[in-house]
Amino acid sequence: MFVLAKRNIILPGPEGKQALRLRRGMVEFLPDWAAETDYFKALTADGKIVVSGTKDRDIQAAEEKKTRVRRGKETTEE
Repeated sequence: MFVLAKRNIILPGPEGKQALRLRRGMVEFLPDWAAETDYFKALTADGKIVVSGTKDRDIQAAEEKKTRVRRGKETTEE
């Protein structure tokens, strides 16, 4: 998932082995393990991290749909 950090944040990894750095004002990719932490959930509840509404599979599904123009109107094949 993609997130926008409103502050510089370091998310500690599981068991303290790794950490993820989020930079203020940057849209960055967030691995699944980071989204499951209590700290991440608290930061999103406070509004310090904003989660993007789009997901990779949504983007891929939109690209797969074919669009045709017929008499000036767009139609989508499904």
